[in-house]
Amino acid sequence: MTTAEQLQWLIQLHFLDCQLAEYVQRLQVYPQRLQRLQALRQQVQQDLETAHQAWRTTRQKREEKELQVAKLEQQIEHLQSTARQAKSNREYAETLLKIEDVRHRIRQMEDELLEWMEKEDKAFQAWKALEKAAQAQLQDLDRQVAQVQQEQRDLEAQVHRLRAERDAFAQRLPRALLQMYERIAQNRGGTALAEVRDQVCGACHVQLRPRLYQSLLTMEDLVVCENCQRILFLPEWAQSVPVSE
Repeated sequence: MTTAEQLQWLIQLHFLDCQLAEYVQRLQVYPQRLQRLQALRQQVQQDLETAHQAWRTTRQKREEKELQVAKLEQQIEHLQSTARQAKSNREYAETLLKIEDVRHRIRQMEDELLEWMEKEDKAFQAWKALEKAAQAQLQDLDRQVAQVQQEQRDLEAQVHRLRAERDAFAQRLPRALLQMYERIAQNRGGTALAEVRDQVCGACHVQLRPRLYQSLLTMEDLVVCENCQRILFLPEWAQSVPVSE
């Protein structure tokens, strides 16, 4: 196998690995996207529950005031019965004073009750308005979650297909050539090849010595960067290499 043929094989494998790495990197953001959407969904539900709880609290306060008023009214009925049974003018007058005192307390309580009824109505309207908005928000968030999940599944399928294509292609390479490629890739962050432009290594950006660059042009043997140890190739050598979609 000539040096040009070896490079063609390596460049194709390099492109497959680069595309696979890109897909895998893109996949890494999906859990964060889904987590963010779920957090937004939980916040909407929490805000809705908070508004609902605010209404329930005001309703409970209103019911408590109504119960207090009812008890005071029962107390008046009892006092009125006592007044009718009074055995002296003094006892009768004292009972009337008690009745007036309870009625005063009822009037105060009814004012408070009115305030709580207004608060309850406002809380109810706020909850219902938020509920309507929340339903639309939750539907939109559910749609986004479904869309992101589908994108994730599609990309996972692409990764699976590309990884199988890459492994099948790698098996066709001469064993020694593949071992060299994978050793360099393992030591250099997954990238075994580097494109040379203007006599500069595209990976480490070090200027190639003229003699090394001349060796690259003659294609007598594979040339590696003296700095990063990656296999070097020129852009035009990659033009005839098909890129996997």
